[in-house]
Amino acid sequence: MKRTLISLFLLSTLTISIFGWGFSVHKIIAKTAIERLSGPSLGYFLPLESQIMIYSTYPDEHQDFEAGTAHFMEIDFYAEPPFDNLRSKIENYMQTYGEAIGRGHGYAPWAIDKYYHLLVEDIAINSPDVPKIAGILAHFASDINMPLHATVNFEGQMTGQSGIHGLWESAIVDKRFDQSMILPTRISTVTDIIDASLENSKIAWHYAQSLLAIDRSEKALFEQLSKDSLISSISYENILWDSTKWIAAVQITRSVEFVSTLFQMAYNESKNYIPKAESRPKIVIFKISSNGNDQYVAIRNAGEKSVNLKGWKISNGEGKYFLFENDFVIDPGRYILVHSGSDAKGLIWSNSLIWSSHGKAQLFDPDGNMVFEFVY
Repeated sequence: MKRTLISLFLLSTLTISIFGWGFSVHKIIAKTAIERLSGPSLGYFLPLESQIMIYSTYPDEHQDFEAGTAHFMEIDFYAEPPFDNLRSKIENYMQTYGEAIGRGHGYAPWAIDKYYHLLVEDIAINSPDVPKIAGILAHFASDINMPLHATVNFEGQMTGQSGIHGLWESAIVDKRFDQSMILPTRISTVTDIIDASLENSKIAWHYAQSLLAIDRSEKALFEQLSKDSLISSISYENILWDSTKWIAAVQITRSVEFVSTLFQMAYNESKNYIPKAESRPKIVIFKISSNGNDQYVAIRNAGEKSVNLKGWKISNGEGKYFLFENDFVIDPGRYILVHSGSDAKGLIWSNSLIWSSHGKAQLFDPDGNMVFEFVY
């Protein structure tokens, strides 16, 4: 219970830095990962390289994307080194205290797994979304290797080093790292993407401790030399870069290797992919009207086939649900409104107000899978 209260406090009071590598580094990683492929997979991804590079920064440009928590995995919240049985501890925690609380400490491994399987399917069906999905996958698979994304002390706030995340990521690494610094890589095969991602996160955690220790040491020396007027023209950013660029090189190389591996695996797996007899429905929430006493949520069928919404549910993200109990077919391109409030009319959820001035709405299919989330 104590840990849950701490988690809730952190979620409500801290502004979590969701950024991992900077824009420049993310594009370098995506580009290098593609160019280090070989054979048919290289021939497939290379023409898409520029588009994938653009989408590799998409999650940072849309801060509400995947609720911002797909960029990191604070493993030391759930366990202590050597992080034995880490996955089961994370999953047990989410089952015990709720997935929303658990996700507040990151769920990058599960996001990587999700977008990997989306990429397999999109390659198999020749979807125009391949560059976007590949770029998003590359982003999260890269961020899992950013050292400060593996710890609750992501901003140095627990060790008197507040600001280290943005300083190292943006002011130092993103401005100084060059593609030529990437080390040799090899493409392998992983049997479980979530487990492989967690292993990367464990390694990143250890590099985070090195990075924080170096920063403390170098800053103390820099401040003393500055006090004694022994240095004047050397910036602290240059000093920290010289001391930590080896960490950047190792972890960015690890990012390239992981992204290359996932791209290669996705391409290979797509050749044996058997499309489902029925493609997944594309039902989306596109608007919430929270004003007045006739609120509504708007749902559209963005797919090419009619969908029966019987068994589907809408959630306001705060424990209130609307269930389509009876047959309700929505044709392609059509939309429906579900109303609430004292003046509600049409298809009515409740005569009480459901939506606050801001929040989110979630859509669940009959199997209980959340298929769409809308933040407003």
